[in-house]
Amino acid sequence: MREIILYTTQHCSLCDAALDVLLSLPEARGFSLRTLDIAMDEDLLNEFGARIPVIAIGDAQLDAPFDAPTLQRWLKDKTSC
Repeated sequence: MREIILYTTQHCSLCDAALDVLLSLPEARGFSLRTLDIAMDEDLLNEFGARIPVIAIGDAQLDAPFDAPTLQRWLKDKTSC
């Protein structure tokens, strides 16, 4: 099963909104979802701190800001690969 990773952290309203949108999109079905709190890892914090929420599938990443239609198009593109 392919995996979607959501790079996030606590008390991040944009991250919470991204998770809600992600869970609502039919294009996300068939993927497993893993959330990674960047505050727990210095390397992740350095890489993603200014960009969260970030959604990743394999090497492809979608940085904030994004809205539901943008995420939906991005997921459709990744599921057609």
